[in-house]
Amino acid sequence: MTVTVIALLSVNEDEPAALAEYFRLTGPLLDRAGARITRRFTLAEAVVGQRPAQMAVMVDYPDRAAVDMVFQSPEYAAAIPSRDRAFLRYDISIGVGDDQPRAENAEPQG
Repeated sequence: MTVTVIALLSVNEDEPAALAEYFRLTGPLLDRAGARITRRFTLAEAVVGQRPAQMAVMVDYPDRAAVDMVFQSPEYAAAIPSRDRAFLRYDISIGVGDDQPRAENAEPQG
């Protein structure tokens, strides 16, 4: 079953080389996992509360094993120093739609 990963990101504009290096290292990982970016949003303003990040990106993976293959790989571990310089905010979550089963430890919505 397809798994959607949602990334809330804020780019560190002072580190363009780190951002380029992060994408250079992670692009092949996403390709190998069969992942594809399905939506990108610029988060322009908050209506209530604070803006959580500069952008949101949705990435579809073929299954949970593909997500784990990316984020638990040695190649991803090697990209972490670049990631930490390239982003001021980098939060990754798995999205569950209304038509998908929830993990047993997932918080109830409401």
